[in-house]
Amino acid sequence: MKFCFTVQLSREKKILEGCGELGDVTLVMGRPRSGKSLFLWYLFALLTKNYRIAELVSDKVLDEGGGVALEAGGGVLRCVKSSGSVRCSIDGKAEEAYLFHEGWLFAAKYMQSLPHCSLLDVTMGKLLKEIGKRSGKFRYDIDLSRWAEKTKEGLMLDLAFSSSAVVAVGVLERAFLLDAWLLLDGTLDGLFPEDVLYLAGVAASGGARLVVVTHSPWVLDAFRCAGVAAEHFGLPAGRKTVTSYEFTGGGIAEIGLSAKTYGEVFEELYVNCG
Repeated sequence: MKFCFTVQLSREKKILEGCGELGDVTLVMGRPRSGKSLFLWYLFALLTKNYRIAELVSDKVLDEGGGVALEAGGGVLRCVKSSGSVRCSIDGKAEEAYLFHEGWLFAAKYMQSLPHCSLLDVTMGKLLKEIGKRSGKFRYDIDLSRWAEKTKEGLMLDLAFSSSAVVAVGVLERAFLLDAWLLLDGTLDGLFPEDVLYLAGVAASGGARLVVVTHSPWVLDAFRCAGVAAEHFGLPAGRKTVTSYEFTGGGIAEIGLSAKTYGEVFEELYVNCG
């Protein structure tokens, strides 16, 4: 699925413009404030035809004369800010999609709402109810009974008494099995590396289509090699396409394993510590 994304913060300042291909798994890297998170929010709005979220984000990030355009899979989203107000249009069919970001993990763990976006709360609550119905062998048995009935007998971990990593892995290993879009904004960056590798294997064997924003070369490499990870954990690896990009210099550039700019940072560290 081809995508094109343009972010013009004001009449004078364009921060990003470029195109790429959304695979079954898509990895996005880049420096802070390069437009990565904006890409996920607008992609979520486009996939779900959620005008309110598109307007909320645009009102927060765009200055007078600014605008955003996103095309993906035949759908088109456009937002402009003029005379202090935002206007958004979305064309295309709605699809099942979920957006994970740091604020949502906190909200799920402590049963809090997201004050800036109650609409996102609704979709994530729907997700938790859906995955709460699933039974099977999972790495972490987390208690989702506050959203859905327990699927089996036995002691399960309450989210409030679990680490954020357990909540993240426990939710994602179930969500990756759904036939839906899952958009992950830095959700994997703080996880134990072996958990990341495990989730990459689940991603290769599950039905979800992923777009993963990350600052970690390890996350990039693990998910680019998701099929190998699946084999390592004895999971059935599907034939999935994987693409990866860096948002850099105001453009979108395709990258391979361990983007060079991040490799240089680690190389400098290793040389100086050698």
